[in-house]
Amino acid sequence: MFNSGHNAVIMLAIIIGLVFHAFMYATQPAIMAEMFPTRMRYSGVSLGYQVTSIVAGSLAPIIAVALLDKFGSSVPIAWYLAGSCLVTLIAVIAARETKGLALESIDIADAKNLATEAELAKVGLK
Repeated sequence: MFNSGHNAVIMLAIIIGLVFHAFMYATQPAIMAEMFPTRMRYSGVSLGYQVTSIVAGSLAPIIAVALLDKFGSSVPIAWYLAGSCLVTLIAVIAARETKGLALESIDIADAKNLATEAELAKVGLK
């Protein structure tokens, strides 16, 4: 669509991209918050978000420019982005489902695990 040279088609491509971008960011906070128990939620979400943006965000433009330089078309960049979407889809499918699960139960399980680790450390087993 970007290679068409028509302003309306380019604008449509941007609008479609922003719609998908909105769908992604609409669910992201809830998904990320449910991945961690309360005691480490803020740090876990922040660390995961920041490291991902450094690793994926810094390499994506470099990879896109290299693909454009090598192939002279934006189509390989679109395939690269589609591959990235596939990786994201696999990660979402592999994530545990927390629907119907109270976050308090995750916190209780985490507290029990923490207490067990503390007891093992006290007797020198960990």
